[in-house]
Amino acid sequence: MANKDFKVKNGIDIQIPLPVSMGGTGQTSTTNTLNSLLPSQASASGKFLTSDGTNASWGTITPQFVPMTANSTSSNITLVSNNIYLVDTAAARTLTLPSSPNSGDQIKIFDASNNALTNNITVQPNGNKMQGSVQNLIIDSNAASVFLIYTGSTYGWMVA
Repeated sequence: MANKDFKVKNGIDIQIPLPVSMGGTGQTSTTNTLNSLLPSQASASGKFLTSDGTNASWGTITPQFVPMTANSTSSNITLVSNNIYLVDTAAARTLTLPSSPNSGDQIKIFDASNNALTNNITVQPNGNKMQGSVQNLIIDSNAASVFLIYTGSTYGWMVA
């Protein structure tokens, strides 16, 4: 072959850009080829490539977790959704769940004093359901932790 930029050796090795009109990208490197095929990468740091079946675009990852604030308590209180409660079980405690939770609300309860077997933590549902019925949740195991998530009015607060 006369063209020294195009050679055949165990297949085709193209040393010159293949024009778009011939099915190529017109690029001279793998990086340039990828960049020519992808949507603009300006402001795409930390995003992922997604498709709607026709067009490709950059998507943003949406966290599926709810940031929670840790609180220590040594008294009977009404809990606030999306919080962590470190409960002092030097005495029995009664914790009341929020009266108007939203689906997806979360609460974490920890026996911070390692004494819930002797001094139970009673969690009252406050007019909502707990595991599908109107009942209290009794935490009676030392160093126990309970994760609750509100699933809606049918089942209410569920232990996860």
